[in-house]
Amino acid sequence: MSDFYRILPFLSLLVLCTAVCAAQTPARDSSASISGRVTIGGKGVAGITVVVSAMNSSYGDNKPIAKTATDDDGNYRLTGISPGRVMITPIAKAFVPGTGSKPLGKSMLVAEGESITKIDFALVHGGVITGRITDAQGNPIIGEQVSMSFENTPNASRQLITWDGPKNKTDDRGIYRVYGLEAGNYKVSVGQSSSSVGGRDILMGGSPYVKTFYPGVLEESKATIIELKEGAEITGIDITPGKSAEGFSAAGTVVDAESGRPVANVSIAYSSFTEANQPISGMIFTGVRTDTSGKFRFEGIRPGRYAAFSVPYGQDNTTYCEPTPFEISDGDVTGIEIKLRPGGTISGVAVIENNSDPAIAALLKRIVLYAFVHPKGAGAPSMGRGQINPDSSFRLVGLAPGKAIIGIEGFPVPPKGLTIARTELDGVDQEEGIEMAPGAQISGVRVVFSYGSGSMRGEVKIEGGVLPEGTIFHLYMRPGSGDDSKFTPRIDVDARGRFASENISPGTYELSLYAFRPDPGQPEPFKPLKQSITVANDAEVRVVFVVNLAAGKAEPQ
Repeated sequence: MSDFYRILPFLSLLVLCTAVCAAQTPARDSSASISGRVTIGGKGVAGITVVVSAMNSSYGDNKPIAKTATDDDGNYRLTGISPGRVMITPIAKAFVPGTGSKPLGKSMLVAEGESITKIDFALVHGGVITGRITDAQGNPIIGEQVSMSFENTPNASRQLITWDGPKNKTDDRGIYRVYGLEAGNYKVSVGQSSSSVGGRDILMGGSPYVKTFYPGVLEESKATIIELKEGAEITGIDITPGKSAEGFSAAGTVVDAESGRPVANVSIAYSSFTEANQPISGMIFTGVRTDTSGKFRFEGIRPGRYAAFSVPYGQDNTTYCEPTPFEISDGDVTGIEIKLRPGGTISGVAVIENNSDPAIAALLKRIVLYAFVHPKGAGAPSMGRGQINPDSSFRLVGLAPGKAIIGIEGFPVPPKGLTIARTELDGVDQEEGIEMAPGAQISGVRVVFSYGSGSMRGEVKIEGGVLPEGTIFHLYMRPGSGDDSKFTPRIDVDARGRFASENISPGTYELSLYAFRPDPGQPEPFKPLKQSITVANDAEVRVVFVVNLAAGKAEPQ
């Protein structure tokens, strides 16, 4: 017997052992972990739930991927976290961050297999505002939504409306109790603004009461500002709202401007206007559509000046209209006529300027383009949308006169790596939009895309001191030409000062880093930083910004 056959059983056993051993070797754990401590008043607190949510969605529907509870010392540790951008948030509804005007959660850019530590949360007891909402006869108003308008300073012009579902509603006694409020100045109100009556007020859900501020005034400028201290409870913030008048009706017809024929199944909206026919409020969606005779009717409108117009919707819409003004004084209004006119058309081709790969070119077919025309003066907005066809052509219809801006629709999510570099007409970049005359038929437009597979990753380092708690960074990237109109969407900087961006087209870019303090009106911690980078496909650029607080300056590296 040859030597080969003598050792064959041994070789077979060796192969079998190798296969079994390989099967038993555990796969390398590439997941990351995050740990830290939650304190209240400086002491660790047990039983606080801490959640990690993925932030990879383009539409903000962050999905929880891990959660745990703090131990007796307030410590927590989350494991099994996949690489990417996440948000870590302690769930403690009655508590707020220790420093005002700062988000409760912390964003984090997580690398594969990374062990992140010391992500701590210092919480304090939130404040409470409570009171009772009653009608003119003193009866409780049940289920009424209460609005908390937060102002950082008594004279602040920027406000944040705080909503949190049931906790902002009155109970069967008409009592509301809003908790978990950070220290600051508030205005409290109930009801909805007069221009929303008869329409759909998304925030207030169609309250039958006119918007009334504490202590019972209709003008916001006369509202009493409530000063809320940390952990305090302020009671007796009672309001008796004014009952909205039932209002009057406004009726009319939608017709084709050329033939005069009525147009059925058209969605109609209206808006408040000044005497000079300038809009003073947003579009009020009523859900009203014209019937088979082109007729429509609005209900519950209080006295005032308004304008009615059609709401373009869908790829098949080919018309636009000019708002038709009407006025409600002391009775119903009829005879409103909205005329639909043939909209303008933009047609052309989509091209990728920096990649000839057929597989990349095929990605264009997954993109839906839109052209939005912002209204001029009292005009109504219009929008056309359309898919890029297999031959790379597109057609956008139903556009009103004005400047048409072409963009990528977010549904479905566009393919990664493709961005619009510019829109050309007759070889000229239409930076401010394509000028649309009434009914214009514009062809030969080129929407030029750029494809990129480059990436950029970096961090912000703080030296020589500590920035105010709650300081946030905004990072922008634009082409190296320095054109301010070419800023890309903001690149998020996480709680550790780290940032990343992918699918960048090759080229030279200027990065601009801005810092903002948590309290509006305070001077910026340092002047914006800028530095230039060059990006290539399939390569990563590393970037570091160094902020030297001791030297009073900051510089890129």
